[in-house]
Amino acid sequence: MRDESGRSLPDLSGLSFPSSPLLIDWFSEYHTILSRIMQVSQNGWLLFVCIVLLVVTNVFLYNAILAPRVLKISVLKVGPPVGGNTVTLVHTPHSATILIDTGPDASILRLLGGALPMWQRNIDAVILTGTKSSLVGGLSDVENRYHVSTLVRVGDTTIPYGTPLTFDGSHIEILSLGTIFISYGVTSLTISSSTPAGTYSSDGNTIRIVK
Repeated sequence: MRDESGRSLPDLSGLSFPSSPLLIDWFSEYHTILSRIMQVSQNGWLLFVCIVLLVVTNVFLYNAILAPRVLKISVLKVGPPVGGNTVTLVHTPHSATILIDTGPDASILRLLGGALPMWQRNIDAVILTGTKSSLVGGLSDVENRYHVSTLVRVGDTTIPYGTPLTFDGSHIEILSLGTIFISYGVTSLTISSSTPAGTYSSDGNTIRIVK
């Protein structure tokens, strides 16, 4: 394939991609952009950079559109090894971040730093299951480090225990102080102070511990 000036254009027709209409539209648009760049560019390095950027963007779009929707639940232990508290970090199937309880103090920040990407400074919702300092003591530290979009307090007359909360197709119920029921698809997990620390993953059909 050649442009109007006789220069060769890359032929993408032989490549095989999943038959997603959105991906096809994107590849068609990128092929058009690439053709225009080659028409105006006199420098090979600029063309190389553009090709790399297009490939990276295509990979990102492929993963964003076709990647399976997974619920990830991280059970974190704060405080002393004996008598400490449980904090739950939920990543919904559409990548919202929900923190349930904050622990007694700023030690929650170290745990969040290990569980979240280093560049993330936003938490979509913080859910508090009670008013005890062992559950909410780290709230001010979390709010100073992260932008918290929504703060939900459960256990009063406004949102009593057992009220179902829905996020991206997953359901969260605060059953009692520090006891949480999370379901996604046909899978469910009940979390309390006796739940082992670790990360649990569900695709809606099966749930497994990741680490």
